[in-house]
Amino acid sequence: MTLVQRPSARRLFAIVTTCLLIVAVVAGCSRGPQHQERRAAWRDIAERNCLRSGEVQPSAYMEPRERIRVGACGANKPFKVMAASSGTIAMQPAATMACPMIPAVDRWLNDTVQPMANALFGVPVSEVKVAASYGCRTRNNKRGARLSEHSFANALDVSGFTLADGRTITVEDGWVSDGSDAIFLRTVHGDACKEFTTVIGPDGDRHHRDHFHFDLARHNKDGSYHHCE
Repeated sequence: MTLVQRPSARRLFAIVTTCLLIVAVVAGCSRGPQHQERRAAWRDIAERNCLRSGEVQPSAYMEPRERIRVGACGANKPFKVMAASSGTIAMQPAATMACPMIPAVDRWLNDTVQPMANALFGVPVSEVKVAASYGCRTRNNKRGARLSEHSFANALDVSGFTLADGRTITVEDGWVSDGSDAIFLRTVHGDACKEFTTVIGPDGDRHHRDHFHFDLARHNKDGSYHHCE
């Protein structure tokens, strides 16, 4: 008869402890960045203040969406924006944004984009080409990076514009061109720094060679610092 030697209590404890550590590590690795990063308190405060101001109202082109919350990601009362500037400029495709971004986008379009389009091309912009809005992800989709402002519906990526006469101006082609397209794009990019706290274009990095990135991130305690490139 062969005798089976049972492991000692100490060895059994070591085996169980090792197994538990492995399970904990695997579980931690499987948790996405949205569960590893805390949601800053100022985000909900800014959204609440914007909603209370009455600047953003539901309409035929501004549709309230259900609360989005995936870990730290999301917004309490986001909107599906199908058109901006009182419905005169289509957003294609529709953008999902939290309240604070919507008036900032409107001011940029009304104060800079439309005047420049009329001055340079003789017609207004009829459509903004949306490259991205809400999406729970890290910055530039880089593993291990912090959550992007897109994760909080606090950002908008724009890849181009369609004019009222049907002409299209893209960031990718127009930025490096000669003439009115480049003047238009570089002006609306530069002036965006008045409305957004983060503005990144083709000269910023390779991730933005074909679009503008705008957001309302808080880079310092009072949100007064603007990062533009």
